Amino acid sequence: MTTTRRTLWAHGTAALLALTVLLAGCASSRPSQPPPPPPVPQAPEIRVGITLDSPPFVMQEGQQISAVGIEVDFAKRLSFDLKRPLRVIALTWNELIPALVNGQIDIIMSGMTITRLRSMRVAFSEPYMDSGLSVLIRNNLGDAYQTPAQALGGSLRVGVTRGTTADTYVTQNYRGGQVFPYLSNSDGVADLVQSRIDAFVTDAPTVAWYASVHDGTLRPLIRPLLTQEQIGWGFRPQDDDLRAAANASLANWKADGFVDRTIKRWIPLYKAR
Repeated sequence: MTTTRRTLWAHGTAALLALTVLLAGCASSRPSQPPPPPPVPQAPEIRVGITLDSPPFVMQEGQQISAVGIEVDFAKRLSFDLKRPLRVIALTWNELIPALVNGQIDIIMSGMTITRLRSMRVAFSEPYMDSGLSVLIRNNLGDAYQTPAQALGGSLRVGVTRGTTADTYVTQNYRGGQVFPYLSNSDGVADLVQSRIDAFVTDAPTVAWYASVHDGTLRPLIRPLLTQEQIGWGFRPQDDDLRAAANASLANWKADGFVDRTIKRWIPLYKAR
């Protein structure tokens, strides 16, 4: 190697070494990446308790796994309004209030009648619907009874669901025949279809629904209603903020027509509050 080439090689090596040291220094002085932002806390679930055999308020339709009905539509809209994920929990009717009191659910949305007795354990929302008790009767008996009161003035085998306002009313007022308590509406209606009982007492919207499902077999005796009742949602008494938020949403829904539209979607001829 000539002296000139040896000198150029030495200079090039020195320059490369200097560049390497410079880059290493830049790398060491480069600020570190900022830490990732903390995760946004997820809003807590809103746990809604339902009973699956309370049509048209809540039910399973056909082979669907998920529940449908008036209250399910309301629960989905409330979840959206409150920006909280929705979790629907299916329980029997008699499990609803204990589950609420014990903290297993946050709201009862299952077509529950607002009563003074229930208000000792449950804080209710504003009502969203007027209702009352009516009678579902076998079609071959319908000509003998034209009103709910006439049916309960006879000597029929009458079914009710335990723990409901129908159970209380029939126990206190019916003296004509036998009373058969059931765990669910569907159990009582099944026995009615099979002629094991003669009539079944429950909320008027539910009477109308089952009559439409069993058209030709069962007949609804709707008017005049046996009682005047209102339907609302149940909360723990200490959950004032949640109940206030739900009432605010309900007021908006009434104002914009969502309550009426939802009820008419499921029972077109029924007049909402």
